[in-house]
Amino acid sequence: LNLTTAATLVAGSPLAESRAQDIDLSGQKLPTLAARNSRLERVSFASCEISSAHLRDVRLVHCDLSNAVLRGFQARRVEFIDCRLIGMRAIECRWQDVLVEGCDARYAQLNDGQVRGCEFRGSQMAESDLRSSDLGGTIFANVVLHRADFSGAKLRGTDLRGAEIEGIVVHAEDVRGAIVSVVQAMDLARLLGIIIK
Repeated sequence: LNLTTAATLVAGSPLAESRAQDIDLSGQKLPTLAARNSRLERVSFASCEISSAHLRDVRLVHCDLSNAVLRGFQARRVEFIDCRLIGMRAIECRWQDVLVEGCDARYAQLNDGQVRGCEFRGSQMAESDLRSSDLGGTIFANVVLHRADFSGAKLRGTDLRGAEIEGIVVHAEDVRGAIVSVVQAMDLARLLGIIIK
């Protein structure tokens, strides 16, 4: 992969078969972040405003997107590995086949988006905002979702069995078609007004 520079990223030039590493762009405004068949390692986009983000076949490792605002975030076959996603705002994102593994995504906002066929594994997502998102076919494995907001989300085929869901915000109609464990089902029964003795 060709090594790219901070100047290339700031200019919004598309990356193809490239790698970026050890770059700090914290707090900058970027016109676009477009990459395919590339790898970003230890790149900080913390508190960045990115007007358009399009990633395809990209791996981000140890990157920081804390409090970043990513508009029009489209991702296909993308991996976030050991990244900081705290407070990241990717409202109305379009994600397909995305892996989020070992990440801290507390307070992340993925509301009103499509997060389909994705996998969240070994990650912290407490108090994240997933309102009105289409999460069809998504898997949560060993993920902390305490007090996450799923109001109005589409959860048909969403596998929550590996998640800690204490205190999640969800309506009875939202959980229709979700895959849950027996213990989770008893916890969610309160939404239906069922008393289990």
